[in-house]
Amino acid sequence: MNEADGSGVKSAERALTILELFSRPGRALTFTQVAELLGYPRSSLHGLLRTLTDRGWLRLDPATRRFTLGLRAWQAGVAHRPAVELERTTRPVVDQLQSTLDGRVHVSVPDAGDAVAVVHTGDDTGRRVGAHSSSCGRVLLAHLDRTQVERRLAGRVHEPVDELHRTLETVRDQGFAEGDSDIEAGLSTLAVPLRNRSGEVVAALAVTTPPSRLEDGGRERALDALRQAAARLSAALSPVPA
Repeated sequence: MNEADGSGVKSAERALTILELFSRPGRALTFTQVAELLGYPRSSLHGLLRTLTDRGWLRLDPATRRFTLGLRAWQAGVAHRPAVELERTTRPVVDQLQSTLDGRVHVSVPDAGDAVAVVHTGDDTGRRVGAHSSSCGRVLLAHLDRTQVERRLAGRVHEPVDELHRTLETVRDQGFAEGDSDIEAGLSTLAVPLRNRSGEVVAALAVTTPPSRLEDGGRERALDALRQAAARLSAALSPVPA
């Protein structure tokens, strides 16, 4: 590995990309599948996968010859205290909302230009989606200023910038975002901001459900339940450290 020619940085980037590839819950891939998805030279991919497996970041099932995330990845995850504390604080309310709203309830936080589900009553905890294309993401972006929004979404948005800002202004004014689920076709998502005790928007609280459940007053009932839950949680969420 020669740092002078940048190969050290390239190897680090590739290793992180491999870990990100496996960050989807339940993902198990063969060597061939990883090679096809990433397009890395097979010789260097062998070395990267072997190193990540030897260090415990990946696990290779000897029977299926499929790689999955290893225990080191879990250790790194639980070391991220803000996400762990948010999950612990919101989980009881999220589980209660699950039965009340008859849908999949989730809490998402911002990460650069994405929204990441840190709590989910389905199988999508940890799922990452583009903030501009999701209801949760638009709630999070709506409470940033224009410069912050454009910096986070640089190179990722294909719609006219002014149109995006008008959409975010509407979300901010009405206090919620709604739209088609970007994870599962045929479902709709409603999302509201989740604030901490200082009033800062730190997450989005949402429900994903069939559109039929939002008809005949269902939308208003769902929004009311989400807002009440967000208000209860707000008192328990600490300010973001400076």
